Amino acid sequence: MRRCVALGVLVLAGACGGGGGGGSPPLSTAVRLTAAPLALGTGTSAAQLDLALANSNDAPVLVQFALVLPTALAVAPTDALVPGQVLPTLDGAQKGGRYLVVCGDAQNRTATPLRSGPLLGVRLVATSPRQPGTYTVLVQDLLAARSDGSAAAAATEPLAVRVTVE
Repeated sequence: MRRCVALGVLVLAGACGGGGGGGSPPLSTAVRLTAAPLALGTGTSAAQLDLALANSNDAPVLVQFALVLPTALAVAPTDALVPGQVLPTLDGAQKGGRYLVVCGDAQNRTATPLRSGPLLGVRLVATSPRQPGTYTVLVQDLLAARSDGSAAAAATEPLAVRVTVE
Protein backbone atom coordinates (compact mmCIF):
# COMPACT_ATOMS: atom_id res chain seq x y z
CA MET A 1 0.00 0.00 0.00
CA ARG A 2 3.10 2.23 0.02
CA ARG A 3 2.34 3.03 -3.63
CA CYS A 4 -1.01 4.62 -2.63
CA VAL A 5 0.77 7.04 -0.33
CA ALA A 6 3.50 7.67 -2.92
CA LEU A 7 0.91 8.41 -5.60
CA GLY A 8 -0.91 10.81 -3.28
CA VAL A 9 2.29 12.72 -2.56
CA LEU A 10 3.29 12.65 -6.24
CA VAL A 11 -0.06 13.91 -7.49
CA LEU A 12 -0.50 16.52 -4.78
CA ALA A 13 2.98 17.88 -5.47
CA GLY A 14 2.33 18.05 -9.23
CA ALA A 15 0.59 20.79 -11.14
CA CYS A 16 -3.18 20.54 -10.85
CA GLY A 17 -4.17 22.49 -13.94
CA GLY A 18 -7.45 21.84 -15.69
CA GLY A 19 -7.53 20.61 -19.25
CA GLY A 20 -7.95 23.12 -22.03
CA GLY A 21 -11.35 23.20 -23.70
CA GLY A 22 -11.95 21.95 -27.18
CA GLY A 23 -12.72 18.33 -26.36
CA SER A 24 -15.81 17.06 -28.11
CA PRO A 25 -18.33 14.81 -26.38
CA PRO A 26 -18.00 12.26 -24.91
CA LEU A 27 -14.56 13.55 -23.87
CA SER A 28 -14.25 15.20 -20.48
CA THR A 29 -11.51 17.53 -19.32
CA ALA A 30 -11.03 15.54 -16.12
CA VAL A 31 -10.30 11.89 -15.47
CA ARG A 32 -13.37 10.26 -13.93
CA LEU A 33 -14.73 6.84 -13.10
CA THR A 34 -18.16 5.40 -13.86
CA ALA A 35 -20.07 2.39 -12.53
CA ALA A 36 -23.49 0.84 -12.97
CA PRO A 37 -25.81 -0.03 -10.07
CA LEU A 38 -25.19 -3.44 -8.52
CA ALA A 39 -27.37 -6.08 -6.87
CA LEU A 40 -26.46 -8.89 -4.47
CA GLY A 41 -29.38 -11.26 -5.00
CA THR A 42 -30.67 -13.67 -2.40
CA GLY A 43 -28.31 -16.59 -2.13
CA THR A 44 -25.46 -14.51 -3.58
CA SER A 45 -22.58 -13.93 -1.23
CA ALA A 46 -20.49 -11.64 -3.46
CA ALA A 47 -20.92 -9.39 -6.50
CA GLN A 48 -18.45 -7.41 -8.55
CA LEU A 49 -18.68 -3.63 -8.74
CA ASP A 50 -17.20 -2.82 -12.15
CA LEU A 51 -15.50 0.55 -12.46
CA ALA A 52 -14.73 2.07 -15.83
CA LEU A 53 -12.51 4.94 -16.88
CA ALA A 54 -14.52 7.56 -18.79
CA ASN A 55 -13.13 9.17 -21.94
CA SER A 56 -10.91 12.07 -21.01
CA ASN A 57 -8.67 14.69 -22.61
CA ASP A 58 -5.96 13.47 -20.23
CA ALA A 59 -4.13 10.16 -20.43
CA PRO A 60 -3.42 8.91 -16.90
CA VAL A 61 -1.12 5.97 -16.32
CA LEU A 62 -1.99 5.62 -12.65
CA VAL A 63 -5.12 6.35 -10.61
CA GLN A 64 -5.91 6.17 -6.93
CA PHE A 65 -9.30 6.38 -5.23
CA ALA A 66 -11.10 5.47 -2.03
CA LEU A 67 -14.24 3.38 -1.61
CA VAL A 68 -16.50 4.30 1.27
CA LEU A 69 -18.84 1.43 2.09
CA PRO A 70 -21.95 1.32 4.26
CA THR A 71 -21.83 -1.11 7.20
CA ALA A 72 -24.01 -3.59 5.26
CA LEU A 73 -21.21 -4.13 2.71
CA ALA A 74 -17.53 -5.03 2.79
CA VAL A 75 -14.76 -5.69 0.31
CA ALA A 76 -14.27 -9.43 -0.20
CA PRO A 77 -11.46 -10.77 2.00
CA THR A 78 -9.83 -12.65 -0.92
CA ASP A 79 -9.50 -11.79 -4.60
CA ALA A 80 -10.97 -8.36 -3.89
CA LEU A 81 -9.69 -6.65 -7.05
CA VAL A 82 -10.14 -7.94 -10.59
CA PRO A 83 -8.32 -6.16 -13.44
CA GLY A 84 -10.41 -4.99 -16.38
CA GLN A 85 -7.33 -4.22 -18.49
CA VAL A 86 -3.57 -4.70 -18.18
CA LEU A 87 -2.66 -3.18 -14.81
CA PRO A 88 0.97 -3.76 -13.74
CA THR A 89 0.03 -2.08 -10.44
CA LEU A 90 -3.21 -3.15 -8.76
CA ASP A 91 -3.34 -2.87 -5.00
CA GLY A 92 -5.96 -2.22 -2.37
CA ALA A 93 -6.07 -2.00 1.41
CA GLN A 94 -8.42 -0.98 4.19
CA LYS A 95 -7.35 2.27 5.82
CA GLY A 96 -9.33 4.40 8.25
CA GLY A 97 -12.79 3.11 7.32
CA ARG A 98 -12.08 3.38 3.59
CA TYR A 99 -10.74 0.93 1.04
CA LEU A 100 -7.91 2.58 -0.91
CA VAL A 101 -7.16 1.37 -4.44
CA VAL A 102 -4.24 2.21 -6.70
CA CYS A 103 -4.08 0.89 -10.26
CA GLY A 104 -2.25 1.49 -13.50
CA ASP A 105 1.50 1.40 -13.99
CA ALA A 106 3.67 2.71 -11.18
CA GLN A 107 6.71 0.77 -12.40
CA ASN A 108 7.63 1.99 -15.87
CA ARG A 109 8.82 5.47 -16.77
CA THR A 110 7.30 5.10 -20.24
CA ALA A 111 4.04 3.62 -19.00
CA THR A 112 1.20 3.12 -21.43
CA PRO A 113 -1.83 5.29 -20.59
CA LEU A 114 -4.89 3.57 -19.19
CA ARG A 115 -7.59 2.91 -21.79
CA SER A 116 -11.08 4.30 -21.53
CA GLY A 117 -13.57 1.60 -20.63
CA PRO A 118 -13.41 -1.23 -18.08
CA LEU A 119 -10.73 -0.52 -15.49
CA LEU A 120 -11.25 -2.94 -12.62
CA GLY A 121 -13.79 -4.76 -10.54
CA VAL A 122 -14.10 -4.66 -6.76
CA ARG A 123 -15.73 -7.74 -5.23
CA LEU A 124 -18.22 -6.75 -2.54
CA VAL A 125 -19.87 -8.99 0.04
CA ALA A 126 -22.84 -8.49 2.33
CA THR A 127 -21.81 -8.31 5.97
CA SER A 128 -23.25 -10.66 8.54
CA PRO A 129 -26.00 -10.57 9.55
CA ARG A 130 -27.24 -9.78 6.04
CA GLN A 131 -29.13 -6.48 5.94
CA PRO A 132 -31.43 -6.30 2.88
CA GLY A 133 -31.86 -2.81 1.47
CA THR A 134 -30.48 -0.28 -0.98
CA TYR A 135 -27.18 1.35 -0.09
CA THR A 136 -24.76 3.86 -1.58
CA VAL A 137 -21.10 3.11 -2.17
CA LEU A 138 -19.00 6.24 -2.66
CA VAL A 139 -15.95 6.34 -4.92
CA GLN A 140 -14.09 9.47 -3.88
CA ASP A 141 -10.74 11.22 -3.60
CA LEU A 142 -9.76 10.33 -7.17
CA LEU A 143 -6.16 11.16 -8.04
CA ALA A 144 -4.54 10.57 -11.43
CA ALA A 145 -0.97 10.83 -12.70
CA ARG A 146 0.58 11.02 -16.16
CA SER A 147 3.67 9.06 -17.19
CA ASP A 148 5.91 12.06 -16.48
CA GLY A 149 4.68 12.07 -12.85
CA SER A 150 2.58 15.19 -13.18
CA ALA A 151 -0.97 15.30 -11.92
CA ALA A 152 -3.78 14.77 -14.39
CA ALA A 153 -6.97 16.71 -13.78
CA ALA A 154 -9.37 14.39 -11.94
CA ALA A 155 -13.05 14.68 -11.05
CA THR A 156 -13.50 16.08 -7.58
CA GLU A 157 -17.11 15.05 -6.97
CA PRO A 158 -17.66 11.57 -5.51
CA LEU A 159 -19.24 8.87 -7.64
CA ALA A 160 -22.28 7.42 -5.85
CA VAL A 161 -23.13 3.85 -6.82
CA ARG A 162 -26.40 2.22 -5.73
CA VAL A 163 -26.02 -1.32 -4.36
CA THR A 164 -29.06 -3.40 -3.51
CA VAL A 165 -28.81 -6.30 -1.07
CA GLU A 166 -31.74 -8.68 -1.38
